Amino acid sequence: MVISHFIALILFAFFVSVVFGVLTKETRRDCVIYSAKTFAAFVGIALVMGWVMFAFAR
Repeated sequence: MVISHFIALILFAFFVSVVFGVLTKETRRDCVIYSAKTFAAFVGIALVMGWVMFAFAR
């Protein structure tokens, strides 16, 4: 089974975000909100950094 880098990024960001949320927040609502924000930050920063590196690679 071969997965793309983007799918690997999504899976990594999801699992790490869930672990961060469970370890740092006490209520389920806070856990879900924090996990969603962390997931969005992981994916957003990775995409921005990919565009920056692509621009300098040309």
